[in-house]
Amino acid sequence: MQRKRKRSHRKNPVGRWLQHQVDVEPIDRIYVNRSLRMDSIAAVGFDMDHTLAIYKSKPFETLAFEKAQQKLMVKWGYPKSVEDLKYDKDFVIRGLVVDKRLGNILKMDKHRYVSIASHGTRPLSDEVRKQIYSNRRIRLSSGNYSVIDTLFSLPEISLYAQMVDLIDKIAEGEKGQRGRKEYRRLYEHVRDCVDEAHADDSIKKVIIKNPLQYTDIDPDLPQTLQQIRAHRKRLFLLTNSEPIYTDVIMSKLLSNKLRRLPHWTDYFDAVVLQAGKPDFFTHRLAFQPVNDIKNRVPIKNRRRIFIGGSVQELQKFLKVRGDQVLYFGDHTYGDILSSKHSSGWRTAMIIQDLEEGLAKVEQTTSMRKKLLSLERRKDRLVGWRDFLERSKEGQLGRKLAEAILSRLNISTQEKRGGLEYHLGVLQKEILSLEEQIEGLESDLHMAFNPHWGPIFKAGRENSHFGAQVHSFACIYTSRVSNFLNYPVNKYFEAPHEYLPHEQ
Repeated sequence: MQRKRKRSHRKNPVGRWLQHQVDVEPIDRIYVNRSLRMDSIAAVGFDMDHTLAIYKSKPFETLAFEKAQQKLMVKWGYPKSVEDLKYDKDFVIRGLVVDKRLGNILKMDKHRYVSIASHGTRPLSDEVRKQIYSNRRIRLSSGNYSVIDTLFSLPEISLYAQMVDLIDKIAEGEKGQRGRKEYRRLYEHVRDCVDEAHADDSIKKVIIKNPLQYTDIDPDLPQTLQQIRAHRKRLFLLTNSEPIYTDVIMSKLLSNKLRRLPHWTDYFDAVVLQAGKPDFFTHRLAFQPVNDIKNRVPIKNRRRIFIGGSVQELQKFLKVRGDQVLYFGDHTYGDILSSKHSSGWRTAMIIQDLEEGLAKVEQTTSMRKKLLSLERRKDRLVGWRDFLERSKEGQLGRKLAEAILSRLNISTQEKRGGLEYHLGVLQKEILSLEEQIEGLESDLHMAFNPHWGPIFKAGRENSHFGAQVHSFACIYTSRVSNFLNYPVNKYFEAPHEYLPHEQ
């Protein structure tokens, strides 16, 4: 998602800082889950894909979809009708879960309650969804499920869902029925083809030929990195990508952007390629030299570029402890959770989807205010109804009953039939409010995504993905250059958390 950035004070750092302390646009903000003192950070690291390099989602994901689609036919012998499938970006969001046994796609809340489900691309009714999942504890580590928490995996979900539809249609024509083994096998084939398309350079070769078609160049990124460097913090790149591909992409992002840093490697104190994350954080491997791009890198920078290695090797090279490192990544497990749990690094999550999500939040402001107003009125009426029920049954003390009934202009001497009447009136309005609330919730759901609703929410709860972001990332934002809006050594302070009884 390309957007115009408001940088009216770019030539006046003091003015920019003063303005943004009061008025940082939501789309440009850093959001805090765990307090972070930047003056305690000695080294700042970055993943490349979907972190420093923000890809244009539709062309990038369509390319991955089409390459995997071709491999399904060539490698696994699926019918020629597979080539008629088209990437459906509206069907996929991060945080979905694949039920490999049944060919179902699920959206869960933070408690792993399945709030929405589809079989292939076809929505499951609430009745069927509850019948399958309500009485079952879903163990995501069991091997029956796959969590889609990276942008790289979105084409995989779209392709798998459409393939489920296709093999179901074929089975119906053959008057047969697909079994669990076939849905699982299909998922393994789709996953294999997507992984292979990334690993064998099918995707990267196309991007290398025309990187600007697939990459969103952020003009503020070079200045952001330079500002961090200027405060004597060591910078490093830690990516699983190969040397030649990394060189092409990073050159487009950083080379010849700032006069004092002509080559992209000039920005970094260490560059680790083909890092092998998440194993990088748990295995003890030595750095290997880089030969593929040796002649493309200035001689003075060659000793700081490595292949593989481990977190211990990197910290030793940078002369820092784990708690002095802040690492930016986009993958909740491979980047954020692994670096946090295994090495004690502080974590910053780049969530490209956040920009679109915040735009939708702004567009639905009036709708959400109306929903909140209706919910508050409903809660108030439900409270009155419950009090009347207790009054009718003689469960309230006389003084309390008189106070409650006087609010509704009902005499304590009124007959039981009068209470029944008022209870009926209240219940009728409550049902009307519930109907309005349900309609508004449906409209809000459609405003974010017609199939799954907002990425961070599942009903009133945080979604599974939203809960991961909250639990794993110290801070999060939509792109690295948002740090230009804050002092480099800022204290990012987490908001107070409250239990329901404290609110």
